[in-house]
Amino acid sequence: MNPTPHPGGAGGPAGPRTRRPTSGPATRGRRGEVGLSGGVPIAAKYAGVTAVLLVIFLVLVARSDLRSSLRKVDQLIHESGVAAAMLFAAEVDPYWARPDGDGGGSGAQGALAARLAARVADPALADRVLDVVVLGVDGRSFEANARGGRSLAVRMGGSLRSERAEAAGVTVRAGSLDGRAVRMYAKPVLWEGRTVGSVQVYLSAESIRQVEDQFRSAVIRTVLIALLIGIPVVLVVGRYLTRPIRLLKRDMEVVAQGNLEHQSVVRTRDELGSLATAFNRMTHQLAEAQEAEFRRLSLERDLSIATRIQTSLLPEALPEIEGYDLAARYDSAKEVGGDLYDFIPLPGGRFGIVVADVSGKGIPGSLVMTMTRSLLRMAAHDHAEVSELLARVNENLSRDMSRGMFVTLVYLDFDPGTGRVRVGRAGHNPLYLYQASRGSVGQIQPQGIALGMDPGPLFEKALQVGEFQLEPGDFLVLYTDGVVEAMDPSGVEYSPERFVATLEGVRERDAASIVAAVNADLAAHVGAAEQSDDITLLVIRRD
Repeated sequence: MNPTPHPGGAGGPAGPRTRRPTSGPATRGRRGEVGLSGGVPIAAKYAGVTAVLLVIFLVLVARSDLRSSLRKVDQLIHESGVAAAMLFAAEVDPYWARPDGDGGGSGAQGALAARLAARVADPALADRVLDVVVLGVDGRSFEANARGGRSLAVRMGGSLRSERAEAAGVTVRAGSLDGRAVRMYAKPVLWEGRTVGSVQVYLSAESIRQVEDQFRSAVIRTVLIALLIGIPVVLVVGRYLTRPIRLLKRDMEVVAQGNLEHQSVVRTRDELGSLATAFNRMTHQLAEAQEAEFRRLSLERDLSIATRIQTSLLPEALPEIEGYDLAARYDSAKEVGGDLYDFIPLPGGRFGIVVADVSGKGIPGSLVMTMTRSLLRMAAHDHAEVSELLARVNENLSRDMSRGMFVTLVYLDFDPGTGRVRVGRAGHNPLYLYQASRGSVGQIQPQGIALGMDPGPLFEKALQVGEFQLEPGDFLVLYTDGVVEAMDPSGVEYSPERFVATLEGVRERDAASIVAAVNADLAAHVGAAEQSDDITLLVIRRD
């Protein structure tokens, strides 16, 4: 059979993808969790903070009450002092200022002292007024006092402001009388419209100190009682409020030990309840992710086994045929591929040479490829004719082929001694034959449909067997559509035309150089695009 000039190739659809080496299960390190042993529980922290806030609140409230009470006491003292000063000023008879007076004689002075003493002895004033002193106009001369003219140790400080006292014309000063805290209220004594002296009323200010002491003691008692009662209550409340947190902590510890089926029982209607719901969702997703990881690892293991099995089915080495130079390339797009090439020893030194492409990829394609190889090897020893061999393989393969799957195949009955080749093509890409006598590459493409598409009559009717001679200097190229339909990143196919041009450019080289040249040109075309179809390339050159 003479090769026809190359008009273009035929084959199934394919897309580019660069094969990546299969990696085994990744080793994942596990990060430990650092805990704080002996740390302060949240409930204790909550109780401590609450106690501090409670003490601060009580102190602030007590200070506010103390200031308010002191103001009230101070106001009462001022009211009493102003009223007493005005009362005693009205009682004073300025005998020393009258023209007919004795100018401070003992009789008038004694009478004044007696009136003052009698007024101070009044039960309404006795518990508040310590003494009443009457001074002359110069503010130094002593006229009388209510306590019998005894010597008084008086120390006065600065003036105190009081609106009521100012309105009544009373001057207020703070100090001490015989070592006791007092308030002194001074009221001018008038005679005929002029000031002739003053009355100084000394009121005890010990009540202010007593109020301060009473409040201080009350605040201390209140704080102690609040701490004794409040802290245990806060601890109990804090432990109750933090119970969901403790439960979540235990849940996390259970999950950290590997129990991804564990679910939290926290069901509060607050942020902790939302956190527990998110925690349960997370553990569920982790369990699903772990299960998916187990499935992935199992699939990787199965793919690794399938890859080893498929590799073992391919020829370990090309046969050494005297007078011929052989080279091949096989590259699957996935871990396991759907391409096949094989050399089957036949009687009389002949070889059955097959290149096939399964429509499916991955494990299904690998299984069909394995079944096809087994059927071919069995049929090759029982049927000498190419047409009978392919018919039997198609018949057996069709019974077990999944719907929508098929196998394209080219089979050669090759006699190395004579160079005679009989070829059957079941829907596969055409062969390329370089003839040294013509100096060009042509196609060998007898008719035939793919295996597994029809169980018998239609396949046998469509099948044609061609025959040609491989002369010295000629070379034959068998391949799958992963070569001519490999695409670059923009989607442009490698094309049969470029393939033929590459073959013609290396027509004088050996088989290995031809395969290497096609590989290099194919890689330059594909670039960074991924390999999407299996690639098989086989070159047989007659020296």
